[in-house]
Amino acid sequence: MKRILIFLFLLSGVYHLWTLRPVKIIYAYSNAGDEVFLVVDHLPWTDRDKIDWFLKNWQMLREKYPLFEGEWHRYYVVNIGDGFTNHEDYHDGPFEDLYCFPTIKSKNSCVVKDYPLIVDEFPYRNTKFYIDTIDGEHHYQLTPENQIERIYQQDQF
Repeated sequence: MKRILIFLFLLSGVYHLWTLRPVKIIYAYSNAGDEVFLVVDHLPWTDRDKIDWFLKNWQMLREKYPLFEGEWHRYYVVNIGDGFTNHEDYHDGPFEDLYCFPTIKSKNSCVVKDYPLIVDEFPYRNTKFYIDTIDGEHHYQLTPENQIERIYQQDQF
């Protein structure tokens, strides 16, 4: 019983250290039209914390990476994983698994397409959040009252 309590205490300590660690945006790219790619070192574990992180940084992202007003926008939050790679040296899967940034002049200008969070911002509809998880993709929306609500897909019942 003592070992279980010690294990649970250590596990909760690791969880709290992870969640207290700030998310670092390593690289950002905007096509100056409708998409912004944010390469981050890690994201919080829970869906709610991921959405809260994005909402906390949303205004800064809008100012730093302006997109067309009154248009649909998409923000891709990309997990850095093993870092930037050269598409010629990538052998872990097909080339289509990579997203290469045109503004990086180095040979290591690509990352694996691992999007733990995708945000769709609509001019006249609720903002949608798509979170990739082990058990599939979770969908949320920001209501007009600034509340987060989960959207269940028909195959999730």
